[in-house]
Amino acid sequence: MTKTLVRILLPALFLLALPGAAQDAYPNRQVRWVVPFPPAGPTDIIARIFAARLTEQWGQSVLVDNRGGAGGAIGAGLVAKAPADGYTMVLGTQSTHASNVSFFPNMPFDAVRDFAPLTLIGTSCLALIVPHSVPAASATELVDWIGKQNGAVSYGSAAAGTSPHVAGELFLKRTGVKATHIPYKGSAAAMQDVLGGRLAFMFDNLPTALPLARAGKVKALAQTCEKRSAAAPDLPTMKEALGTDVTVEGWYGIFAPAGTPRPIVEKLSADINRALRHPAAMERWASLGFDPIGSTPEVLAARQKSDIEYWRKMIELTGVKIE
Repeated sequence: MTKTLVRILLPALFLLALPGAAQDAYPNRQVRWVVPFPPAGPTDIIARIFAARLTEQWGQSVLVDNRGGAGGAIGAGLVAKAPADGYTMVLGTQSTHASNVSFFPNMPFDAVRDFAPLTLIGTSCLALIVPHSVPAASATELVDWIGKQNGAVSYGSAAAGTSPHVAGELFLKRTGVKATHIPYKGSAAAMQDVLGGRLAFMFDNLPTALPLARAGKVKALAQTCEKRSAAAPDLPTMKEALGTDVTVEGWYGIFAPAGTPRPIVEKLSADINRALRHPAAMERWASLGFDPIGSTPEVLAARQKSDIEYWRKMIELTGVKIE
């Protein structure tokens, strides 16, 4: 072995022998947290809460980098190809890491093999919301009203193929009414057209829909949780409101690029779980309708695997397609 090779290998061998030392040294510079959707949506709101808590923990800034497009595939793909050094993460969802496997079979990355799962941070369902211009105070009244519009009704979603889109098509299929889907570049853009009365209804994540409903800007008629969320105990489930199953629950998980060293994966998972349970964060989760979980990397990996199959079946049922 040459002296030059020894000089190169010795530092790495030393860190492998002392994983605690390598873990303690991380992070020593800015960490980038990619949000694969535009600003002001639920993933962006959740990411910024975590960024504040982790910045405090680490003494290093956490940059929230919004990279929206293609139902989250653009931002996820960016992280899949990033260096596996722990300085780039993505806030993934059931869209980016489960349903997109069916919607985009030719993606230039693998949603499972190209990522290192860190933590399942929580779940959240959707709220069925309408503008005040729509004369409906309940889900049944909305169905009756849509049925009288002879198909001249539109609804929006954050993007084609997202859980709000699937929920919208499931709602139409279960109730037998007709409406045209309009995909947007993020839920915030779609919400503007709900507020302006240009859309008849929309399914949106509780973290963004509840504050607007509580402020009286929109009407929330029902939620897609299997059981009522603790954050919205007075809002009926779709099954309670309509007597038919329109259950759609999503999840949020943090992923790093595949190959990220195990000591860093473990530190990230532990620190993210600590930030999740910070008292200030817990107050925000309660107000947003986000149900925190926290988990090991293995739990997130198992959830992703099961949801890939679940969303494949859901997409077949609803017939949702991305043109």
